[in-house]
Amino acid sequence: MNYEEGASAAGELTLILAAERLFARNGLAGVSLRQVNQEAGHKNMSAAHYHFGSREGLVLAVLQHRMPGVDARRAELLARPVTPGREPDLRFYLEAYVLPLAEQLRPRPEGNHYLRFLAQLRRLPPDLEALQRLTPSAFAMSRGMRDLLAYLPESIIDSRQANAWTLIVAALAEAEEQLERGGFDQVSVRLVSADLVDMVAAALTAPLSGETLAALRERAR
Repeated sequence: MNYEEGASAAGELTLILAAERLFARNGLAGVSLRQVNQEAGHKNMSAAHYHFGSREGLVLAVLQHRMPGVDARRAELLARPVTPGREPDLRFYLEAYVLPLAEQLRPRPEGNHYLRFLAQLRRLPPDLEALQRLTPSAFAMSRGMRDLLAYLPESIIDSRQANAWTLIVAALAEAEEQLERGGFDQVSVRLVSADLVDMVAAALTAPLSGETLAALRERAR
């Protein structure tokens, strides 16, 4: 890489980190490309538009910057051995989802904003095609969990999985905010991660109540 290419890549990274920070704090719709340029310290107020084209392009760039590392860690956890003679259980898959995200709470020089960015991103309709490219391990993990929950109605699996992901991201985003305020340490991170796995495993496997079964029958009529 020559000097110009290196300078361009460094300039892009500065913009990506600035966008991640602003999106995390102000929401996706509340940030303009001009604000990203200012946050990144760029004198050229068209730098973000030049490199990424639009706010949506910057959102994708943040995902492309963070997700491959998270997905590689998730793939590593999915490949870990289980007890001989046993198949992976629900906790096995949940740990593969939660732990790589919790590891994003390790202090970084540029600060920690990715989990709050993800919390904002969950308010938008998902781009499944882009996500399948960026995080194939998450889809493999989801399929493994669905197989284990196959005794439940499909609509309940869909609802429980969606709510589980929302809960996990929201809880870790809150931990990230506390970390920024200095009210959280790595021991607390481990506790939150372990408790999230416990709580979500229980929620996913909760027996269906009479009220839920009645609502399912009513919808099926």
